[in-house]
Amino acid sequence: MRTSVIISTFDKPEYLCRTLAGLAHQVVLPDELLIADDGSGEETRDLIRAFRATAPFPVVHVRQEHIGWRKCRIMNACLRESRGDYLIFSDGDCVHRWDWVRAHIRMARPGRFLGGGDLRLNAAVSHRITAEDVASRRAFSPWWLMRNGMKWRRSMVKILLPRFLAPVTDAINFTATRFGGSNASCWREDALRVGGFDERFGWGKEDAELGFRLRHSGLSSRHVRYNAICLHLDHPRDTTITRETVDRNFAMLAQVRAERRIRAELGIEQTGNDHVVERENPTAVPVQRLRVAQTASTPAAEVEPPGVAV
Repeated sequence: MRTSVIISTFDKPEYLCRTLAGLAHQVVLPDELLIADDGSGEETRDLIRAFRATAPFPVVHVRQEHIGWRKCRIMNACLRESRGDYLIFSDGDCVHRWDWVRAHIRMARPGRFLGGGDLRLNAAVSHRITAEDVASRRAFSPWWLMRNGMKWRRSMVKILLPRFLAPVTDAINFTATRFGGSNASCWREDALRVGGFDERFGWGKEDAELGFRLRHSGLSSRHVRYNAICLHLDHPRDTTITRETVDRNFAMLAQVRAERRIRAELGIEQTGNDHVVERENPTAVPVQRLRVAQTASTPAAEVEPPGVAV
């Protein structure tokens, strides 16, 4: 079984740097990484090229022009470009524990999708985590997080629970499994069969809507909240998101559920070809160390490309 990880991003290279560090140090590596880029600037492009130069797996940068929030469109482009049998989805503001990919692969079964969760960090600790903290695994210690500004919350049980209890804890979770964009997985053929992401959706519920259509198509689902752990870095809310957009998404989601729709109304078949795919670094462009700002409020810190062992 070949595995593709698909990460969405837009203009947050200081976050993506830490995401890539976590993926480079997985105990089971994906067969490829696709980065769904909704029109980021040159700093993100250079970061991806630096990472590709040392990454232990192929890195595919799929980028479109930014003309508003079009995540679903670029995610569908990545679905087209992916070569794996099994797809694992997350975002470029998430940091994945070293066994995240392995957990998704272990729990994968024909005829079902997996829905994980995340531990949402506060701003203080989000600004302090570096790529080295991720690679060394200390960023996943609850005690390290609290020493660096994280306040105790009940959701921290996810990283406190002994890993041998995680399968049992997920198995006895009888709530409906949500397909969340920060931590979910499914078979590529299932995602294509339902038309991928519905490009009518702006921000909000676009990932959950795909999960409902997968379920309507006959798939079962399984929680991996305690098996597949990721940290969600804090960041300001996108000010371009309007209440009208969110309300419209909720209305479309309600209609999909009521009608038990399977196919996306505006799905992968309608996705255009106005995106650029980069699988290899241009030979004329030297890849050097990058200067990546850890936060907007702290001085820039020189960071090795995340694929380099530390």
